[in-house]
Amino acid sequence: MKRLISACAVCAVAVAAVAAPSALGVKSTKQVASSVTVDVTPNPVVAGGAATGSGTVSSNSNCRKDRTVALEWVDGSSVATPAGSAETKGSGKYTADLTAPAVAGTYTLRATVQGPVIRKVGSKKKGKKTKKGRRFSCNASLPTSSGPVTVTPAV
Repeated sequence: MKRLISACAVCAVAVAAVAAPSALGVKSTKQVASSVTVDVTPNPVVAGGAATGSGTVSSNSNCRKDRTVALEWVDGSSVATPAGSAETKGSGKYTADLTAPAVAGTYTLRATVQGPVIRKVGSKKKGKKTKKGRRFSCNASLPTSSGPVTVTPAV
């Protein structure tokens, strides 16, 4: 009989531990996907010259702003060279000043949104250690490449 009572007590504690977070108002983290676009101006560009990479991060409103976008030049043999990074504004748009590759040829500019980033929104209780608002996990995006960019030799 003692074993039955102790087994019931253990089961009750296990059920309470599973049900407690939802009863206390702790919400699960919502996974949010994102995608990115990228474009290069001017095209063609002189080797070692200045270029501008720009584009937009598409996601929900909580995951568009203040995201880091990594940019890299990719040549025809899929060798990637880091070109820089940019931070998105509130609308998800970004702009980065870049230096074109030193070797002439055809390249693409690849952009990837870094992640995951946890965002907390909607807590009305200032000064509390745990926010009970909504939580978003802003995930990284798949890499997206621009169209072909022609790099001409420097004169």
